[in-house]
Amino acid sequence: MMLQVQGLAFSYGQRPVLQGVDFALREGSVMSLLGPNGAGKSTLFKCILGLLPGYAGQITLHGQNARAIPLKRMARSVAYIPQAHYPAFNYTVLDMVLMGTSSRLGAFSSPGRAEREAAMRALDTLQMADFAQRDYMRISGGEQQLVLIARAIAQDSRLLIMDEPTASLDWGNQIRVMQQVRRLSNQGYAILQATHNPNQAYLFSDEILAMQGGRIVANGTPREVFTAPLMEELYGITAQVESLRDDCVRVCVPREICTMECELP
Repeated sequence: MMLQVQGLAFSYGQRPVLQGVDFALREGSVMSLLGPNGAGKSTLFKCILGLLPGYAGQITLHGQNARAIPLKRMARSVAYIPQAHYPAFNYTVLDMVLMGTSSRLGAFSSPGRAEREAAMRALDTLQMADFAQRDYMRISGGEQQLVLIARAIAQDSRLLIMDEPTASLDWGNQIRVMQQVRRLSNQGYAILQATHNPNQAYLFSDEILAMQGGRIVANGTPREVFTAPLMEELYGITAQVESLRDDCVRVCVPREICTMECELP
């Protein structure tokens, strides 16, 4: 198992944020994390990444207790992709991806031929090699997100943690990014992504993990988990889940929209 979380609990002072979180993520799969703001998703990510070491319970990466993994090797075990990144300087796309190779270098070393080849392989994996010399700040939001994913691949980790990777993108770029995420899982990467889009979670995930109040309230395949009662529990909105193409696809919409009468002029 690529990632296993057992009995995870974390508190900020006297305020519990995570309570008894259990799940496992295998190689070659996409797990989508659903939950309202404040459910504990970001705290969960920080615990997995080693940024909040004061947790109770156990996190296992590649079969090893995460507490026993040195920080430099942790950077080779798990990579983080933020929602967006705005660097202080306008680096080229290649330079942005090269930053992902820093974990394999010494404190005063510069990227060499091997690191540049790794960066170009990562860009090629995402069909972005032609963008290598473009300015990062002058490409589209969807292209920037693919560059951030390429940087994570260059980090040489097979476990990718994505924090709402399509949150600021238009619909077309959302689909393009998620198609690439799906391709990476088919190549053996394990991907844990947070999303506020239930329909996206259904379409592109192998498993859905639903959180509410710091606890796991549902965990299973999209068909098992993606239901109207769960959407209402998570978001407080009365929803209706419609099945399309013999239940191959499900779409979640607010029930008020389903019952609304359209008045034509």
